[in-house]
Amino acid sequence: MTKSWNIGWPMLALTLAVATPGMARPERMPLPGLLNSMEGNVRLDGRSVSARLVGSETLQPSQVLETKNGKAEVLLTPGAFLRIGDDSALRILSASLEDSQVRLMKGKALLRTDTVIKHTLSIMMDDTTTRIDQRGLYGFNARRETIGVLQGKATIYKGDSRFVLKKGHKLHLAGGQPLYAQKLSRQAFESGRLFRWSQLRDKYESKARQSVQRTIAQSGRWHGPGWYWSHFWGFYAYLPSAGTYFSPYYYNPYAWGGWGGDGWGGWGWGDDDDD
Repeated sequence: MTKSWNIGWPMLALTLAVATPGMARPERMPLPGLLNSMEGNVRLDGRSVSARLVGSETLQPSQVLETKNGKAEVLLTPGAFLRIGDDSALRILSASLEDSQVRLMKGKALLRTDTVIKHTLSIMMDDTTTRIDQRGLYGFNARRETIGVLQGKATIYKGDSRFVLKKGHKLHLAGGQPLYAQKLSRQAFESGRLFRWSQLRDKYESKARQSVQRTIAQSGRWHGPGWYWSHFWGFYAYLPSAGTYFSPYYYNPYAWGGWGGDGWGGWGWGDDDDD
């Protein structure tokens, strides 16, 4: 059975489930904060997290997800994946669809959003709040106090300062100096282990999306755009409604008749993962 989650479609999904033989209502609707993938040593509020909790464990507000030698992926608003690298930690501050807020406490994070942001999605780091304004790929480095926009656009708030950061630029937050943007080094972007893991996750997510799409095409269990569970891959994939599926790594024309090829258009972030 395909699981799904979306905005504005629950009543339609329920109606279809009742009216159509063999079409089941989703068992659960994942909220922002759901653990969608992990590897290595991952802890939640100090306790070790088993890979068996992927797809079922949802971080509650104030809970801390931490990695040692490991990585983790958390779902936020529809089409938004937040991935943290080794020796990183995040805290969910608000898990509502209208206003999702996450604090990066240490380490590195990559945020990928596949849809135009219709709700407030913010990443906080120290005394800085980054509001995501467009679909894209965003990098956060708590140690270096750096925010990078690989693709998309974000608005940075720090004290009384407000700064719009566009694609291909990064922002240094330390030193008490006025905020100013610098150009990103693509080579540095692509050098980090978190980026490479995120790129691999995108490949798997693309395959899971194709698997779910074939299942829906055969069964007719389409409940609108949102998260769909892939039994074969064991995690949620995001399916848009129509048009082009966005990925900063791959171009995927989305159509019910089939899928286009994956054309790599890689980006990267970070200088060195040992820093």
